[in-house]
Amino acid sequence: MIRPLVRADLEAALALQALGYAEALRDGPEAFASRIDIAPDHCRAVERGGRLLAWLLSHPWRSFDPPTPDQVLTPVGDACWYIHDLSVAPEGRGLGLGRALVEHVLARCRPARSELIAVSGARPVWLRLGWRDAPDLPPALAAKVAAYGPEAAYMVRVFGGEAGA
Repeated sequence: MIRPLVRADLEAALALQALGYAEALRDGPEAFASRIDIAPDHCRAVERGGRLLAWLLSHPWRSFDPPTPDQVLTPVGDACWYIHDLSVAPEGRGLGLGRALVEHVLARCRPARSELIAVSGARPVWLRLGWRDAPDLPPALAAKVAAYGPEAAYMVRVFGGEAGA
């Protein structure tokens, strides 16, 4: 059910991204592929009947310094597990696919800390999964988060006793 998200998934993944994200928040093919390339163990997909139903795009990144949409990434170390995107096709919603992808990568990579920007109504989902609003954002980060829309929130989860990213 859960398998690696790979470059061969790019066309289907970008189509699914277009269903759930405003154009200004989407990654182009080069930026999307760079996220897979720098952290293949952190990127997973769910496919059923030859159709991509969900994917998680995540990678190690600097804490409180999220990459911008469509930024081509190079490795930077492992300050935290940054969840860049989680997309679930309309027909896959309500099946627990997002939770399954997050838990799968969490079990494989055992991060000490995770960060993300929750966009357009996603905050309640991330709260249910254990992330919390990051308090007292520096002004530059608050401005970056605001660019994702009025409902965007910077969220953090700390994992007790686990190491690595």
